[in-house]
Amino acid sequence: MSSPGEQFPEDPDAGAQAQARRRRQALQDQARATLARKVAKAGKAHRKIAKATALRARALDELREWSSDPVNATLLNPDYARVGATGPVLTDADSSPRKVTAWEDQEIARRTVTSEVACSLRLAEHTAENLIGEASIFAGPMKATLTLMSRGEISYRHGQVLMEQLSFLPLEDVAELESQLLPAAKDLTVGKLRVKARQLRERAHPETITRRATEAVKERGAWWEGRPDGMGTLTWYGTPQQTMAAHDRLSSIAEATRNRQRQDESIPEEQRRTIGQICADAMADLLLDGVTPTGTGGGIRGSVMVTIPVLSVMGQDDAAGFLEGYGPIPADAAREIAGGAPSWTRLLTHPETGVVLSIGSEQYRVPADMRRVARLRDGTCRFPGYTRPAARSDIDHTIAREEGGPTDVDNLAHLCRPHHRLKHQTLWAVEQEPGGVLVWTSPAGQTHRTFPETYLGPPVTQATEPEPPQATSPSEPLSTDPDDPPF
Repeated sequence: MSSPGEQFPEDPDAGAQAQARRRRQALQDQARATLARKVAKAGKAHRKIAKATALRARALDELREWSSDPVNATLLNPDYARVGATGPVLTDADSSPRKVTAWEDQEIARRTVTSEVACSLRLAEHTAENLIGEASIFAGPMKATLTLMSRGEISYRHGQVLMEQLSFLPLEDVAELESQLLPAAKDLTVGKLRVKARQLRERAHPETITRRATEAVKERGAWWEGRPDGMGTLTWYGTPQQTMAAHDRLSSIAEATRNRQRQDESIPEEQRRTIGQICADAMADLLLDGVTPTGTGGGIRGSVMVTIPVLSVMGQDDAAGFLEGYGPIPADAAREIAGGAPSWTRLLTHPETGVVLSIGSEQYRVPADMRRVARLRDGTCRFPGYTRPAARSDIDHTIAREEGGPTDVDNLAHLCRPHHRLKHQTLWAVEQEPGGVLVWTSPAGQTHRTFPETYLGPPVTQATEPEPPQATSPSEPLSTDPDDPPF
């Protein structure tokens, strides 16, 4: 009888292959460990920057506070030495033959400090003035934010975002909203924090968004600025629904033009325009000529998604709508969009739960049902911290189809093209948890979660008094389906 080894002879190459795999795995583990150390080193430097900016803010505020003192402000007035050098210190009103008042001394001190800081830090005066203004807010009503910056727990940019939003509130309301946002500031990217801060600030603001938007729209305008190398920049400041729809129209024109460009073999590769270049050319054509030379401007309109509470769309409430990719907009603007404009998608939500009740279908290009649901849920590219709209991202199988991944919403997520490739061509890994939560693991082993912009599910109904049980046939199972919603 033969031995097991004789029945199943060993592959002489198996041992060598296993050794090669172990060696490759060891090299990859070493590379990941090195990556983790270098990322940690960069993170330490990043925290040092936050600490340094907090230290600068405190120093600038000390300088501002010192210069705000009436005595010191007077001492910075050049007239003081001429009059008071041989006599007692005079009051502000009497400290010069020109009877310079206190506020004039303060203005002199302010300009002195601003120009000194600008020259010392080699900054434009406007920039220096902004830094001093920021410092006064950080050291004043936003001390908690400054404390976290000084510890390196949040970055300077996170602090700036909080200030941008909190500065719109009355001072007495700043501390409460700040306490709500600081925990999120430790985990969110700057872009995501800005969205969250804007939403919370919107709810906390004592004035309605309709009134504020009415005042803000008075500031609309367009500005031109000359740039180097024979170039210029045109800036349009308008309502979000106008500017986003215009950008979407330019993007649609650019995509269509690039597709035609790719099919035209007569165009040399070096003469093929990028998306950005086509957008710029299309904008110039639309503004200067009305339509593009090829006519692609005709009939193309921006496609934007807006969420609006059902009572607002009925005119019974003025709750703000939510413009995809921007945030809250006045109820009147949301009603106008929901009124039937063919280039918008309207979403009706439950007035109490916020759950989506219906999805409009009147739009220029109607996507597949499943992709539309995934787009509504995701809102943006689902890579950590990225905000490219889902409408301009790829739809990706979290578990690849060739690996048995199903084609359903729980296995789909929007990723922009660069992050789509990143997922497949690097050591980044992602899993999808229930509810559309994505768990990303970086090559260095760090875990990041991204959450859906909109949670989909049945509306929550009020609890009702239980009814007496009714007799049922043994062959008739009790229904576990929820009642139809009353909408």
